[in-house]
Amino acid sequence: MVIAIVCMIAVTFAVGHLLRSSLGLELSPEGLRAQVQGTGWKAPALYLGLVTFRQFLLLPSALLLTIGGLVFGAALGTLLGGFGIVVSAVLGFTLARTLGREWLRVRLGHRLRAIESHTQRVGPLVIGVATAHPFGPMTAFHWGAGLASVAWLPFVLVVLVAGPARAFLLSSFGASLEEPQSPRFWATTLGLAAAALLPLAHPRLRRWLLPPRAQTDQAPQ
Repeated sequence: MVIAIVCMIAVTFAVGHLLRSSLGLELSPEGLRAQVQGTGWKAPALYLGLVTFRQFLLLPSALLLTIGGLVFGAALGTLLGGFGIVVSAVLGFTLARTLGREWLRVRLGHRLRAIESHTQRVGPLVIGVATAHPFGPMTAFHWGAGLASVAWLPFVLVVLVAGPARAFLLSSFGASLEEPQSPRFWATTLGLAAAALLPLAHPRLRRWLLPPRAQTDQAPQ
C-alpha cells in the first residue's frame, strides 16, 4: 500500500508538471491567474462545482485540488476546494441515508456490507483521517457513514475540519508548481508525502482506513 501511495504522489506531481507546461506557466504564471480573474465569478464557481460533484463525474480530488492551487493560489484554492469537499461529503452522506440500503444494495452489491460495517466500526474520527489524507478514500467513507449509524452532527463537524486540511495540502502543492526546484516547492512536496505516508505507518490506523479485502472477497457474487 505504501508503494501505491508513493506512485499516486508521483502521478500527481507528473500531471501537475504536464499541466503547468501545457499552460505555459514557465513563462507567465501570473498571466494565467490574470486570465482566470478576468472571468469574474465564473471560473471559481465552475471549479467549486467540479469539486462538489466530482464523485458523479469520476474526477479524482487529488487532481482537482492540485489544479485549484495552481490556478487560484494556495489560499483561494484551499477555500474553494475545502468548501467543495464539505458540500460533497454532506451530499453523499444525505443521499446514502435518504435512499437507504435497499436502493444502494442493487447498485453496490456485496460491497455495501463491507463499506457499512467498516464505517460503523471506525466512527467519525477515522472518517476525518480518511478525508484529510490527501489520497484517502473519503467518498466511500462519506457514503458509508450515511449507511451506518454515524450521527449527522459529528460527521459534519469532522469534515468541516478535515476537508479544508486535505484541500490545503494539495492546493499548496499545486501553487508551488509555479517554481519547481524552489524551497517552497520542496517543502510542500515533502509535506504532502509525509501527510500521505505517516498515517499508514500505524498498523491499526492502516486497517481502519483500508477495508479488509477478505470481507469483499468472501461476500456472495
